[in-house]
Amino acid sequence: MATTETAARSDHGAAGKILRIGIIGLGQASGLVLNWERQDIRTLPIRFTAAADLRREALDQFAKEYDAEVYTDVEEMCRSPNVDAVYIASPHELHMEHTIIAARNGKHVLCEKPLSLSAGEVDAMIKACDDNGVSLIAAHSHAMDAPIRAMREVIASGRLGPLRHINALNYNFFNAQPWPSRELQMWHGDLYNQGPHQMDIIRYLGGGMVKSVRAHMWWDHLRDVEGGYSAYIEFENGAAANALFDWRGYFDSTCYTFGASEGGWAQDPGSCGFVRNNMTKLLAEKSPDEAEAELWKLKNDLRYGGVSDLNAFQHWGYAPVSEGFEPFPEPVQPFFGLIIAACDRGIIRQSVKGLYVHGDDGVEEIEVTGHSGRAAEFMQVYDAVFNDTPSFHDGRWGKGTVELCQAIEQSAKEGRAVDLKYQVPVGDEPA
Repeated sequence: MATTETAARSDHGAAGKILRIGIIGLGQASGLVLNWERQDIRTLPIRFTAAADLRREALDQFAKEYDAEVYTDVEEMCRSPNVDAVYIASPHELHMEHTIIAARNGKHVLCEKPLSLSAGEVDAMIKACDDNGVSLIAAHSHAMDAPIRAMREVIASGRLGPLRHINALNYNFFNAQPWPSRELQMWHGDLYNQGPHQMDIIRYLGGGMVKSVRAHMWWDHLRDVEGGYSAYIEFENGAAANALFDWRGYFDSTCYTFGASEGGWAQDPGSCGFVRNNMTKLLAEKSPDEAEAELWKLKNDLRYGGVSDLNAFQHWGYAPVSEGFEPFPEPVQPFFGLIIAACDRGIIRQSVKGLYVHGDDGVEEIEVTGHSGRAAEFMQVYDAVFNDTPSFHDGRWGKGTVELCQAIEQSAKEGRAVDLKYQVPVGDEPA
């Protein structure tokens, strides 16, 4: 079995330099970084030196765990001389404001997806960072997972000939988790929350330059918002992709990915129906106003600094529920659904250890090492700051992802293909 290491780009740092990061928003995304992804991120040459949030309990926990500065004002945190870059994990509608504040204070920016729900706001974010000479990197993206980067390396090498088609499929229970209705409505279900993961993977594997998309969407009658989409995507280089994403909670596609979830942990197959039943019960037993108040409470309980209760985690799919379920002893490679790339002379898909390459000479497994997810993205900020190596996954790339998600929504509403105009290339093809 061959082994490849994917790095984005430095995995170990430059001459002992430490990147000091301030966090804006100690919510669920930050909780994943500070709790679930903590072990991997602690191996990086970064330190969390500050955080800004409005919840005192979250700030107190962060100050205690990281011996760090805490603020209730974002501008004040961004003035700190102990912060080199900020990780923006605040609500989507605040991303532009917080990016501009960070940029004018000379801080590099790693901003959670989507950068915004408006291409015009993304332009303002890009301009603020360009004008102040700081980097803007679009996060969080499963395109930065080590197996996806390795898959792109095989495609770009040309060893299997030109890329012809990408098949991306994901079924999960996002809508059945305790998201307040206002947020689901703003995100159009999961289109603008996790949809960018799938679109980033497809754009990255395809070289970036999407030409058009024709899409269809359907409704989730439990949450009264969009429940999924299917999309046919064409690239300027002649490749195409089929994307299917259903987040209503009827079925979990981890059965196609060796039981592995987007974090690489074993996914309990019983969680999907269990969580949807819990949401059905909550909405049936309470008035709309009572249900919404309960959803906001549950969301706050599950954030960083909230209630650490196993029953709550199980109730909403964050911990196994099935009797006899056996988790992996340690995480495997992360899977954001099933991704299959077809080239002229072979097919590439993920394995638990990395990739399977199906070619004329049989099947080769390539073991992949290197950071995935936010750890890889933090290293992109590190490289931009200390190694002068800009990331392709910058603000302009993030704008292309927003554009593609908007085009899916527009195509589904209007019943026609939509052309795209703000796409950017990956830029890794051999000359």
